[in-house]
Amino acid sequence: MRSLWFVAGAMALHELEEWNIAAWTARNFENPTAVSDQAIWLGLLAITLLFVGWIAAATRLRSPIAIGVATLPAVGLVALGNSVQHITWTFLFAEYAPGVVSAVLLVIPAAGLAFWRIYSLSRAFAVPIALCAALSVAAVLQIVQAGRVLQPFQLVVHQLCIALAEALGLPGTTGAV
Repeated sequence: MRSLWFVAGAMALHELEEWNIAAWTARNFENPTAVSDQAIWLGLLAITLLFVGWIAAATRLRSPIAIGVATLPAVGLVALGNSVQHITWTFLFAEYAPGVVSAVLLVIPAAGLAFWRIYSLSRAFAVPIALCAALSVAAVLQIVQAGRVLQPFQLVVHQLCIALAEALGLPGTTGAV
């Protein structure tokens, strides 16, 4: 399914657009981790490699239905969920949130195409696709409720980025919180 590779490419460009998200996060959240740019860049690279690897592994499956099942979480929860997060932040903070342009122009259209292709395989995918859409609405509500507070999952991702950078001998934090 070529449409899945469009999502992978869109996500790679999306992660590239987030090159300055550490400074943006420090400026917009009450509980920043002081994660360094190098740590964020390594984290973005790792996320991109994991996402592309997920799509690559799934597209090696023999059955189109199995491919749809394997990739639905990546497309519906990771790609769409992250896009919704950036869009919500843009409105919530009334400023550009790094990643929002690629989310709107690339990731959401690519995910929509992939959803359509997955749905075309079997109408049974309608329920999980609708569930992904419902979870995106729930994500908006959770992001609005959280406001300017980074959530535990985001803090864990930052800590993993810091640990990865430090393991490679790079600065994990900026030294300021």
